Amino acid sequence: MTVSIAMNLVGGLALFIYGIQKMGDGLQKIAGDRMRKVLEVLTTKPWRGAAVGAGVTALIQSSSATTVMLVGFINAGLMNLQQAIGVIMGANIGTTITAQMIAFKIDRFALPAIAIGFAITFFSKRKLYKFIGQTLLGFGLLFFGLSLMKDAVAPLKQSTALVSFLATFGQKPLLGVVAGMLVTAVIQSSSATMGLVIAAATSGLLTLNSAIPIVLGAEIGTCITAMLASIGTSLTARRSAIAHLMFNVLGTVIFLTVLPFFIKAATFTSTNIARQIANVQTSLNIMCTLIGLPLVGLFAKVVTLLVPGEEVITERGAIYLDPHIVETPSVALGQATKELARMGRLTVEMLDYDFEIIFNPKKNSRKHVEQREDAVDNLAAEITKYLTKISQKSMSPEQSRRLTILMHVVNDVERAGDHAESIMKIIDEKNNEKITFSKSAEKELQKLYSDVKIMYSNIIDAFEKDDAEKAKKYQRFENKIDKIARNAHMEHIKRLKDGVCLSQAGIVFLDAVNHFERIGDLANNLGYATRGEVTKL
Repeated sequence: MTVSIAMNLVGGLALFIYGIQKMGDGLQKIAGDRMRKVLEVLTTKPWRGAAVGAGVTALIQSSSATTVMLVGFINAGLMNLQQAIGVIMGANIGTTITAQMIAFKIDRFALPAIAIGFAITFFSKRKLYKFIGQTLLGFGLLFFGLSLMKDAVAPLKQSTALVSFLATFGQKPLLGVVAGMLVTAVIQSSSATMGLVIAAATSGLLTLNSAIPIVLGAEIGTCITAMLASIGTSLTARRSAIAHLMFNVLGTVIFLTVLPFFIKAATFTSTNIARQIANVQTSLNIMCTLIGLPLVGLFAKVVTLLVPGEEVITERGAIYLDPHIVETPSVALGQATKELARMGRLTVEMLDYDFEIIFNPKKNSRKHVEQREDAVDNLAAEITKYLTKISQKSMSPEQSRRLTILMHVVNDVERAGDHAESIMKIIDEKNNEKITFSKSAEKELQKLYSDVKIMYSNIIDAFEKDDAEKAKKYQRFENKIDKIARNAHMEHIKRLKDGVCLSQAGIVFLDAVNHFERIGDLANNLGYATRGEVTKL
């Protein structure tokens, strides 16, 4: 009997969680990449971030997914701490939509929804219809799992010992909070915990007094997913995960102080205990958000004090591209040159981290390269758009020529960033596969990196300062770099013959050499651009 109840309960819970995931995945795919763009763009003000967080979380049915997404955005430099806190507050509201849905007595539609959802998914050719079918299938599985859980726990009502134990949650709310926190931390879904609580309450196993503390604990337990996702990320990303935990802990503490009042108020909202529980969860998160939004700045300062440290953030967007000066092409072209130089220096930083990955791998080296590559790609798009606007204005022949040169430079600098990223990827793979280079191969790579960096960084400086002589001076490094690359190829063949080098290591080595050489070629192009020789590009 006990084994049968446990199996039905666990099976129902599994279906419930799987249903939430399937429904959320389907809705995410229907929305496409738009919700990511919404999160990135529409979070400049805390209240706006809260609204976006609530909307996105209601759509994807998971506050954990939203906060994990936030950690990724912050780690990529797309969002700051204050923006993230606003979204986190809204995400807590959005996740209550699941409990509100569960509170509706629509279990009888579970099997038809599964059947229709499966049919649409199985027979449809168009992706959109398949995603709609997946969403409907998840919806059905969610409620079918809930129905199984209700049936599984119903016989437990006869156990006076269990009913007595669960009743202590109403008498000792902290015990209920701990229980809700632990269950949610294990299954990593506050929605699933809510499903369990509502199933138990509907079956008469839990009273409202005993259920609410578990719900409060679930608010804290759901933070575990973002905490895990923040491991190994940037300082700001880790702070956002801590902010999520702090906000939910504070909300729970505040709510516990007025718990009897809210339980009493919940009884007036509905005669259905499932609806009462859902309403308490929703009102808790709305009230905490309304209290917290005006204090976002203070909250961010407190989190910064609790998680100290200073982090250099790569500015992803343009700094010098002022749209108001496009009407004055001579000035606007100068600003575009500055932005291009900054873009070029980001690729130099990528080379430095490549060197670090080759010779002294560190935890965040790959992340630093990826952040800068993302910034370089974004700047390339912004600068190109800016130059296009300038091209529509009246310009002198010299200005038109300069604009053409800058268009070429944008492309070359972006390609240099691509090569630097490729070096990171192949060396990262080498390190993961425990492939080692010979000492002579390491020396050749070290020399290549050194000369490419000297050439590239100095030509970027010359480009920004319009110093043709300096550009010409460092262009001479290209022949030197080409010679080192040729010698590296020949020495590699020799090492293979002598058995000093493994073929697997050799493939990685030659790829790295080729990428360094190509960055040297692109630096040479930049040198010609600095000297105004468009035909050489």
